[in-house]
Order: sequence, then C-alpha cells, then structure tokens
Amino acid sequence: MRKRIILSALIFAGLTSLTVSCEILEECGTCEQVTIDANNNETRSTPLPYCGEELKDRKDSSPVTIGGVTTYWECY
Repeated sequence: MRKRIILSALIFAGLTSLTVSCEILEECGTCEQVTIDANNNETRSTPLPYCGEELKDRKDSSPVTIGGVTTYWECY
C-alpha cells in the first residue's frame, strides 16, 4: 500500500512538472499607447497587460510621428 501511494505521488509530480504554464516563465507588464499632437496635448490609452513577445515588441518600438502627431508605447 505504501509503495502504491509513493508511486502515485511520483507519477503525479512528474505529470505536473510537464504541464507548467508558459505564462509563469514569461515576463509580463502593462503598456499604454501615448499620443502627443502638434499642440503638445497628450492622450493615453487604457493600460493593458502584455506578456512575452508582445511586451518586448512594445518596449522595443520606436516613436512614430505622422503629420505632427507622435505615438509611442509606454510600458511599466
């Protein structure tokens, strides 16, 4: 009986270790889009959570200016 309990616990631990969620391993953060118009008026979007590649892409993106309006991502 004792061997059966130990074996079951080991099998359960092994299967649990194989099903680890990727979100636990990824870096996550919150980003909002900031827009500054030609008159220096600043508008911010609603902060949204991003993880992994999406967060990295937003952190690494450069500001874009079109027609005097600059838009960029601010992450924290």
